[in-house]
Amino acid sequence: MSTRYNRITIDNIGMIIINNNIIEIWNYWEKINKSIRLKHRETSQKYGFTFEQFHLLIELDQHSEFKVTADISPPTIGEVADDIGNTPHTLSERIKRLEKKGLVEKRRDDKDLRVNRVMLTNQGQILINKIKNEAGNIFIYNTLEQMDQKSLNNLLNGLKHLNQEISKEN
Repeated sequence: MSTRYNRITIDNIGMIIINNNIIEIWNYWEKINKSIRLKHRETSQKYGFTFEQFHLLIELDQHSEFKVTADISPPTIGEVADDIGNTPHTLSERIKRLEKKGLVEKRRDDKDLRVNRVMLTNQGQILINKIKNEAGNIFIYNTLEQMDQKSLNNLLNGLKHLNQEISKEN
């Protein structure tokens, strides 16, 4: 005997029974993510960065998408550390190395001098845009370009639907 809860089936000993298609989708999702990470690692090494430094630059780039204004400040080292799952001390070491390369800048917070904020420099922004384009956009674009239009449409519709469903959960 099994019990159904909102599309999840649980058998009589409490094990979740997952549709084989969902397992296969998840496996492909993991393989795609691994391929993208490997491409990012390869590209970051080409530019003389560790993968961790590259990941930090990407994170700072995502923060820079929000315009820094009087109301919005660059993130603190602690905030970035939380976002990427590192300790502030570990992150500070990476930031120092990237500062020496002129790619990031640390600033004291205007209101609390104990707090350091970190952001990409113009040089860092230009470089990360170049790397992202090479590692991600061109890699993914070239891959997707090889697919037929029907497959692209199906993928697009599936991703839109997945995004809507995930958004409902948040």
